[in-house]
Amino acid sequence: MAMNATARLSKIWIYRASFVAFLFLFLRFFLLPCTPVAQLADQLLFFSRGLHVVNGAVMYRDFFEMVPPGNNLLDAALLKVFGIHAWVIPAGDVAVGTGFFLIITLSAAEILEASTALLPGMLFLAFVFSSAEDITHHWYSTLAAQAAVYVLIRGRSITRLVMAGLLCALSVLFTQTQGAFAFAAIVVYLVWAGHKEGRENLFRSLIAFVLPFTALTGAVLGYYVVRAGWSTLYFDLVTFPAQILTLVDGNSPRTYLHQFIAIHGAADLLRAVPFIFVYAIVPYAYFAGAYRLWKDKHKLSDTTWDQILLLHLAGFGIFLGVIAGPRFFRLCTISPSAVIVAVWLIRGQMHWAKIVRRAAYGAATAFLLMLAIHRQLAWHRVLPLPTGRVAFTDRADAEEFEWMAARTHPGDSFANRTALAFYLKLKTPTRVEFVSEGEFTRPEQTSEVVAWLQQNRPRYVVMQPLYSNYQPEHSHSEPYRQYVQAHYHLARVFPLNRGAQPEQLWEFNEGISSR
Repeated sequence: MAMNATARLSKIWIYRASFVAFLFLFLRFFLLPCTPVAQLADQLLFFSRGLHVVNGAVMYRDFFEMVPPGNNLLDAALLKVFGIHAWVIPAGDVAVGTGFFLIITLSAAEILEASTALLPGMLFLAFVFSSAEDITHHWYSTLAAQAAVYVLIRGRSITRLVMAGLLCALSVLFTQTQGAFAFAAIVVYLVWAGHKEGRENLFRSLIAFVLPFTALTGAVLGYYVVRAGWSTLYFDLVTFPAQILTLVDGNSPRTYLHQFIAIHGAADLLRAVPFIFVYAIVPYAYFAGAYRLWKDKHKLSDTTWDQILLLHLAGFGIFLGVIAGPRFFRLCTISPSAVIVAVWLIRGQMHWAKIVRRAAYGAATAFLLMLAIHRQLAWHRVLPLPTGRVAFTDRADAEEFEWMAARTHPGDSFANRTALAFYLKLKTPTRVEFVSEGEFTRPEQTSEVVAWLQQNRPRYVVMQPLYSNYQPEHSHSEPYRQYVQAHYHLARVFPLNRGAQPEQLWEFNEGISSR
């Protein structure tokens, strides 16, 4: 049997490296000494819904949610424990990134020599995690699944199988598709690895893995069946993702490669490196790795062969969970196993492999330093908001938040921009946070928002301008637009995303002059 690679890379070095990873992530999400950088992407939707949970709302019954409750429950717990502060979000992001680095490095240390074991985690932070810093259910689901893989890489005792089953259940409770495919992939692995141990032992292993998985997922989802009703839960978690979400741009296999940036100069070429890296290894590292497994079957110990097989099966299974909409962001979130496999493919003492590894270490180190320094030295504006001091790295975002902060107070009613509502502590509709221009927002949800506007009469609302590709037959926002245009006037337009995404703020007409 080959010597265990963990003995070659001591745990103390793994933890030291994880501390360095923590420092890097802190420099990405906070400006020194400790000012949080504004996080304005989808994760705010889940924190907003988590706040609804803290205030007593029942998921699915009181507000729409198309994924299992894990993300909202976690965010609700963070807000309940730490309060509604701007720093809570990036602090959680730092913790998640550090957790990924630790799990990836621990897993890599089981199959790679010490000189190579730190490389997967470094590549992941430099080219993957830093390119998709929107920590939502996709990331959490993969982290739980990756932890299950690590638990089983170290052995298949009954205790480890139970732990892996619970971790896969957590993965499902964050993202139904990723978690389900990860669970199925591990079942395939257990059947493959256990076929030589006898039917009785195989059956015992499957029971130890499947039973806790079923118990935890059944208990959590069963609670919401009781509180929200089976039909509501089924529509939110099954019907909507399968029949309606697929109509939304970005949720089709056709989106593959669509997010690749246009290259017009050296700066764009540098920005393209993470895209090239991710698209090159996901999922192709698994195909190359499977060929290498087959070719080197007699050169690897049975233990090592099983460990690498598990990485392949689980990683490819998680990839299948996003194949219906393989956007760049989603490929990033399911890439950890692919990164480990890719580094495993360049192991060994051959001259070309040493050169590639050194180049990879050098590139990852350079990117990590560049990303940390750039975040600290780039333009930013710090605003004192109701949730605390927040640093904005985009001028238009800063101007919008500063403008709204001067004209609103915590508790004021507001609609259609979750980020403004969260950071300024504004009251928003409970059923749905925003009205979209596509199929995502259902007709009944638009009606509920309009009814909320009529009852609460917020002073400001957001309404996006219509774009040239607007298709009214695929949009249910018209009642919202008609109500806003009848009772509000355009107060200000902010050119977000460098002018590519102008955002309109509308002000209520009654007794209020435009500013």
